[in-house]
Amino acid sequence: MHMDLIIKVLHITGLLPALRAHFAGAQEAPQEFTQGAIRPGSPGVYVWSDPRGAVLYIGCAVCLSARIRDQEGWVDQYVPAERWTLSVIHMFKEHQAQVSWVETADHEEALELERRLIEWHRAETGVAPPAVGWECKPGSRRERAQLWAQDLWRRVQKVEGRIP
Repeated sequence: MHMDLIIKVLHITGLLPALRAHFAGAQEAPQEFTQGAIRPGSPGVYVWSDPRGAVLYIGCAVCLSARIRDQEGWVDQYVPAERWTLSVIHMFKEHQAQVSWVETADHEEALELERRLIEWHRAETGVAPPAVGWECKPGSRRERAQLWAQDLWRRVQKVEGRIP
């Protein structure tokens, strides 16, 4: 049985005060998040949001172009009935998520901006963005629990006739 739970999440524009405060005083400071081409090798922070702009995930990368290309590929290829992948990818696919980003001077700044944006989201809504889960290392308790949940999900979907 599915139940609706309403949680407050920010629209991506709700992150702009924190983004602008982080870059205050910097030359050529970004005023918003970008979509489109990324310079190869640029570090930065990326935000996955649903088509309405509701923030689902905030992350950072040493190389935005490689990280976003990988994640977009995982989302594009993901078919839940055939192969369950990380719960983050499942959420992105289910919510037709799109990605936006901002470049930073280096990875250290990206790490700091990522934490600041997550904490800004928490300050504004009471919770972090809803998608979490990249740290599913092989052999970890998290991975074992995820594999168990994936198997159960497939079995329930089959019983309910949602997948063959």
